[in-house]
Amino acid sequence: MQADQHSKDPTLERVQAARKERLLRLQEVLLRVGYRRSRFLDLVRQGVFPRPVRLPGGRAVAWPESVVDDLVDRLAAGNGA
Repeated sequence: MQADQHSKDPTLERVQAARKERLLRLQEVLLRVGYRRSRFLDLVRQGVFPRPVRLPGGRAVAWPESVVDDLVDRLAAGNGA
């Protein structure tokens, strides 16, 4: 991939932004949003909640803390699922 195309990759941009902040694994996200695992993941699959970023070197995923904070604010305002 060329450098100019690489810089426009939205997934890469999310990963780069996530590197600058704390990443939260699923258990911590669930504690913050108050949903059970299955319900939360269903809503992620449906696009209601943001998708996680994949961590380097494996199958692990996490959500940037700012994304989770925005989600919690949205839920508190009554704009969630």
